[in-house]
This record gives sequence, structure tokens and C-alpha cells, in this order.
Amino acid sequence: MGNVMKNIVILATGGTIAGAGEQGKNIGYKSGSIEAQSLIDAIPELKTVANIRVEQVCNINSDDITSEIWISLAKRIKELSLSDDVDGVVVMHGTDTMEETAFFLSLVLDVAKPVVLTGAMRPATAAEPDGPANLLFAVRSAAELCNNRVIYVAFAGKLMNAHTVQKIHANDLDAFADIAGSSSACLPGHSAAGTFGLPSRSQPVLGPFDISSLHTLPKVTVLYFNADADAALIDFAAERSSGLVIAGAGAGEFSQAWASAIADAIAKKNIPVVISSRINRGSIVPEQLLVPGTIAAYDLPPAKAAVLLRLALTVTNDITKIQDFFRSTSVILESEAR
Repeated sequence: MGNVMKNIVILATGGTIAGAGEQGKNIGYKSGSIEAQSLIDAIPELKTVANIRVEQVCNINSDDITSEIWISLAKRIKELSLSDDVDGVVVMHGTDTMEETAFFLSLVLDVAKPVVLTGAMRPATAAEPDGPANLLFAVRSAAELCNNRVIYVAFAGKLMNAHTVQKIHANDLDAFADIAGSSSACLPGHSAAGTFGLPSRSQPVLGPFDISSLHTLPKVTVLYFNADADAALIDFAAERSSGLVIAGAGAGEFSQAWASAIADAIAKKNIPVVISSRINRGSIVPEQLLVPGTIAAYDLPPAKAAVLLRLALTVTNDITKIQDFFRSTSVILESEAR
């Protein structure tokens, strides 16, 4: 008796993987132009890997993703995970904000079935699109992963943890990496099918945040510090945001003018300000903070720090509690970051 194929649901949101443009070209395309079912039908190998069902959540460029879509997507994944006839979920997503969506899902979902995100760097109309291989790998992964409650990104033959995955290249087909460092392990029965990107330490434990009654998230603005950056940007953003994330230089540093403006924003607006780094490696710990009352992002890059802060603000405005949330996500010990 042969193995029974798993039932995998593909949730499509658009992105380059569903992009279309001039036939054979890699650029000049429009993301989210092709319906998901058409993409699936063009990959006959999928039928040999799993029983596939497709749902079109939206069909957009991932730069247009919203917290409303995040919440809707998470709720649908939760529903599917409770279904007896669903063994795993694959999310087709644009690469620009995939790490943010994956991280959001990892903070709000506690499901006992595999959830894997994937996408493409080339549109479906390219001469050699990478979407079919990535989607096939993601479906295979969802069908064979153990139920370890980790959200994954499957890309270019690698499985990477949502907590530590980051897009590291604007053009390469191998565009994602596990920025925390990883130990590799092969998928069951596939010695060369792909590798797990696992944090060098155990998965950080946080949440899940309860979004059952939410339809949107508080607004958080990320401000990128550069030499001679205008500190007035902080005042402007603080007027329009529930919280700020500073992408500081080096170990989360910035000018004295920015330090004064951040202190004023905290005092006058009573909003949380998280300090991250514009560098992809390393960690910011509380002992390094230049401005009292700010929050250390630890090893979260600015975009992911914004995701966590938005969720934290649905629970509390207390700076100490928010700092505890960020500490809980860290895969780097404080003693190593000093």
C-alpha cells in the first residue's frame, strides 16, 4: 500500500510569483497579475507531491500588504489548521515584505500543522521563472515537515525560520538567509531537497498574541538614521504614529539632535520608541540605549521590530512590558551582544 498524499491548501496573495510582463523578461512586470489557480495548473509536478486546494486571499504587490490582510490571512490559516482534511498550508507571497508577514504569523499563530511561505524573484512570464521550483519545494516541505509550530519561509531550496529569516539581496534568486546562523537538517526522505534554517539556539517563545477581535493594528513608523538626518522627522512621525522604531547606525546609535527629539517624543507624546539597527547582524541590548525610556530591539531588524511593536501595543503601553516582549524574541544572549 503506497503512502497517502497529504492535503495542502495554497493561500495566494500575489507578488512576483504571480507577476506578468513582457514574455521572457525578468523586469518591467506587474506583480499579482495572474490568478493562483493558473500558476498551480502550470506545475504538473505538484500533483505528485500533494493534493492541492487553492484560495486567492488577494492579488497584490507585497509592498501593498496591510495589517488588515495580515489578520485576515492569519485567521484563515487558523481555520484551515483545525480542519481534519487539511495537513498543511502554503502561502504564496511577494518577497519584499515576506519576512514581515512570516514574523507576524509566527507571533499570532499556534497551529499544529505546517505553515510555509514562498515566492519568487522572477515573474511567471520570465524565460526561467523561479516560482515553480520554490512553490514545489514549499508544498513538499509542508507535506513532510513535522508539526513543530514553527512558521517557515521556503526559498531557493532552503527552509528558514520566520523569526530569523531576512531578505538579503534585491536581485539574486537566492535572496533570503537566516541572519542568526543556522544548523542544517534535511527533509525526511530528501537528502538534497533542502535544508532547515534553524536558529543556533532554541526557538524564542512569545505569544501567541490574540488577534481574534482585531481588524487592524496600531500604526508604527520606522525612521532610518543617516549622517546629518533631520531630527524634525521624529516629531512629524510621532504626531502620526502609536509607536516608533529607530533604525540606528551601528549598535543603534544616532546624533545628539535625534537623541533630544526622541526624548521629547517620549515625554510629550508618551509613545514607545524601539531602537534597532540598520545593520543586519548583531543585537541591541538595554545597556546600550542612548535615550532613557527607549526599548532595545535585541536582534530584530527594524521591519520586524515594527511588527512586534504593533502587536505589543494591542496589549499594553507599558515600556517595561514591551521590553520584555522584545527580550523574549531574542535568539542572542545578552552577554554575547556586549
